[in-house]
Amino acid sequence: MLSERMMLIIGQVYLAILSLVLAIAPRYYMFVFIIYFVVIMALGMYSARSSGGKSVPREEIEKVRTLLKEDKAFELAMEDEELVKQYAGQAKTILVMLMLFPVYILLFKSASMYHDEIIARLESLGVNSTIAGFMFWLLVFETMFAISQLSRRIVARGGRGQPPLVPHGFRVTEKGIVVKGSFGQVIGFPLPEGSEVKLNEAKNYVEIKYPRGNRVRLYTRKARKLYEYIRRYGLQHDAGEKESASG
Repeated sequence: MLSERMMLIIGQVYLAILSLVLAIAPRYYMFVFIIYFVVIMALGMYSARSSGGKSVPREEIEKVRTLLKEDKAFELAMEDEELVKQYAGQAKTILVMLMLFPVYILLFKSASMYHDEIIARLESLGVNSTIAGFMFWLLVFETMFAISQLSRRIVARGGRGQPPLVPHGFRVTEKGIVVKGSFGQVIGFPLPEGSEVKLNEAKNYVEIKYPRGNRVRLYTRKARKLYEYIRRYGLQHDAGEKESASG
């Protein structure tokens, strides 16, 4: 899973590249647009395959002894009312983002109408035409970005935070955790130093929180046993680890 900071950096770089392309060669607009999404998907798949922990090949994790297997993790997750509310908030955010597309299209078309006039004025002030075009389109895209971020903050203000990654199923071995589906995602042992492991027996889950802030929540009726396995095989040292009775 790409961190929010990494997505922000990629997004800003993309806006700058797209603005430059539109300033120099507008006909390549769609090409850059497609490349952007291909890169995002590739990075997402890569990060999903190695979301955290020691870099251990999937085959190596699978071939060692299985400690625990859970195929109905997501069914248990849906019994967690707090998690369901977090998913509802996430769905609301996505819906708002989709509803903003007509606004972006209108803003883009309006900008196109005044493009030549504004560029001509900037050129009369001694600004190079390419730089003027770059500044113009960057301002347009940054305005769209600002609208998007503001909308997300407004929606998130009344929400319950970003939900953790919840696998539909998983298998724990002595070398790590193999996640069901999710592009073959694995969590290698040991976990990165600074990772936190929390147990919530009341809601049947163990949550792994990485130093970067990403969270993976594993639901199972055998939460206590799972917690002990992760502590034993996944933590380089567990002196500072404590059980938590809350999510």
